Amino acid sequence: SDDLKSCIPVLYSEGYSVKDICHLLGIKKTLTYNVLNRYHRYGTISNPNTYSYLVRGACSLCPADFSFISAVVKHHPSIYLDELKEQLSLQCNVHISLATISRALKKLSIT
Repeated sequence: SDDLKSCIPVLYSEGYSVKDICHLLGIKKTLTYNVLNRYHRYGTISNPNTYSYLVRGACSLCPADFSFISAVVKHHPSIYLDELKEQLSLQCNVHISLATISRALKKLSIT
């Protein structure tokens, strides 16, 4: 899904290796390299010449979003909720409330 793919360049820019990204997101190396190539070439995870990037609905989190949150918090353990919200918005195009982020952290056993 595009939600999952949008986390790949973020994790890569945070210093995660392709192997680590594949493990965190449960994806193959081929997909990771293809997405990174498109991101480098077009500045987006999808080829703008073939289809348009779709924005998801407002308040649902998919497994990739939970993986992204977990990775960001692991890399930046003292991050504030509003900063995490901004990262989700900018990097994954996920727009959720602070309460939803708080519940996600609780579900991930992160306090």
